[in-house]
Amino acid sequence: MSHFILSASTNIFTEEKSQPVQTAVKILSRDMNEILMKKGPENAIQVRIDPALGEENYTVQVSADAITVQGGDALGAVYGLLSISQRCLDVQPLDWWMQKKPAQKETVSVPCGEWRSPAYAVRWRGWFVNDEILFTGWHIEESAREATWQRVFETILRCGGNMVIPGTDRQFDGEKLNETALNMGLWLTQHHSELLGARMFGRVYPELQPSYVLHPQEFEALWDEAARRWAGKKIVWAVGFRGQGDMAFWHNDPAFDTDEKRGAFVSRIIRRQMEIVRRYTPDAVFCTNLYGEMMGLYRQGFLQVPQDVIKVWADNGFGKMVSRRQNNLNPRTDAMPAENDPGENGIYYHVSFYDLQAANHITMLQVPPESVVLELETVLTHGAKAYWNINVGCIRPHAFMIDLIRRLWQDGICDVQTAAKDFANRYYGTADASLLTDYAKAAMPYGPNADDLAGDQFYHFTLRSLAHAWIAGQTDQPVRSLLWVSDWESFEVQTKHIADLVQPGIASWRNYQQKIERTAFTLSAENAQRLRDTLGCMAAIHQCGCESLYAFCQAILHGMKENGLQAYLWTDAALQCNRKAAFAMDAACHGRFAHYYDNDCFVGVRLTSQVLENVRGWLRLRGDGSLLYDWEMEYLIPVERHPLLQTHRTVQMSDEELCKHMRGEISLQIL
Repeated sequence: MSHFILSASTNIFTEEKSQPVQTAVKILSRDMNEILMKKGPENAIQVRIDPALGEENYTVQVSADAITVQGGDALGAVYGLLSISQRCLDVQPLDWWMQKKPAQKETVSVPCGEWRSPAYAVRWRGWFVNDEILFTGWHIEESAREATWQRVFETILRCGGNMVIPGTDRQFDGEKLNETALNMGLWLTQHHSELLGARMFGRVYPELQPSYVLHPQEFEALWDEAARRWAGKKIVWAVGFRGQGDMAFWHNDPAFDTDEKRGAFVSRIIRRQMEIVRRYTPDAVFCTNLYGEMMGLYRQGFLQVPQDVIKVWADNGFGKMVSRRQNNLNPRTDAMPAENDPGENGIYYHVSFYDLQAANHITMLQVPPESVVLELETVLTHGAKAYWNINVGCIRPHAFMIDLIRRLWQDGICDVQTAAKDFANRYYGTADASLLTDYAKAAMPYGPNADDLAGDQFYHFTLRSLAHAWIAGQTDQPVRSLLWVSDWESFEVQTKHIADLVQPGIASWRNYQQKIERTAFTLSAENAQRLRDTLGCMAAIHQCGCESLYAFCQAILHGMKENGLQAYLWTDAALQCNRKAAFAMDAACHGRFAHYYDNDCFVGVRLTSQVLENVRGWLRLRGDGSLLYDWEMEYLIPVERHPLLQTHRTVQMSDEELCKHMRGEISLQIL
């Protein structure tokens, strides 16, 4: 069999001038320059467009003299070019986010033959890069930010995606990111709070109440502006009317006091928005998000969705296609589209979530990957194949789940063990799939449902809520914001229940951490570092979170029994545990991911440390006497020296110094 020699001498030629194709040529050229070290025969990769192939399709034909990429359209050509990078140069879709460089080679011998584009199981498939707060602290330079977003869009394309929501409410650079995504060949879509991609009403008209009833002309002017701005572009237009921000509009408009009124109102707005868009884009594609309250309205028959609008169903943020928990209300209404549901259907699915309760944001989804795959395969069997919008948060912690989903939206099926082995082998140098599948087994359950598993937010939002109630003197009743996890008759019993819930997680996550370390010692230095930076760091966040929350619950229980010193030292123990999590996050930030966790404002690991420092200081003020010297004198100064002191002869110890000395002197007592 003859071969094509891919080398530093290979050139890429195309007469296609579209920006997506030109950008893909640059990406493949960059990959070749980084990997191919030696010159070879003067040969070429040729790129052509053949509309007969159909949208997004491609063929790659290899002869001894040339590689010919034919795309049915620009995006098909993009996929074809990137397939050369993946198949021939071994640049895999998530390499950049896993900080892995493909091995350099002198040349690559490509067998003559042909390969074709896959038949994707999902029509529109992409990412919602949502709550991307870690991007903010990661890069300060504007050029670095722009390069990062280009990598985001490139990764979507490498994963076989064709659609993106580039960030959340990006008033300053949103249009620039939209243009960049379009220029790389992606479709744009919008989420439930930024319908039609229009500017937010509250930002444009801060002096007006955000009510369509009161200000229809202002709302429609913004919709018309967006429809004109993006006319004729590759857009899946999101229509509907949930309201300003992430809440239902009727919270600001009490006239809509029944579901029937609300459903009729949203139905009317959807039709009006479609009319506006079709003025400028007659063949526009539409979707509407059945998210939160909207799904209930649709299920009851009050929300009328036109047949030519894709209905987008949402999971609960924990991998299950049921309605999400909101505050203490968790009805778990079925959100799986019926197999005979009319029209086209799709999903909005979270691998990253933010609910100020128990979600995962800076760590991988804690739900078993087998459950995720089963749920999404069921989605496909129910016909939700038109649109998959995957909330990927800040991307890096969620790489494995993203890899599972790219397999699903391409093939419609995914074998978890095979996927886990492939991922572990590529990024950690071992075929031990349990490195990835055991992660969910360590997760701490907090409720009766299989997906009631604690993400990183559980420890920190729970701890800070307890701390607030304790210091504010609101201990005569349970913390209302925590009734979803512990609905007990008193603050003290609620705290004890939370301690009992979280205690098993200390051991399970510690065991998982030890597994990571045992494996790391068998790997190369590069793979061991990558394992510790990703799964190891995430395990530390969970384990330290469990341990810190448990210790703080013990502090509260002792404090309520007036055991001031025990409360003080347990709070210090919680603080030390939490600092270990922050240390693990810092240790994982190097190379291109230096400063990655600097802007952790949605989980707030360092914020929790500040809270614990404040509580520790408050407890000392309450228990260590007005001179802040009683505990030092009683426990750290020999008895024979007490009579010699009138008050004290040295500067009082700081909390840090005092706790450091007392940790070895006073045993912690468990209640």
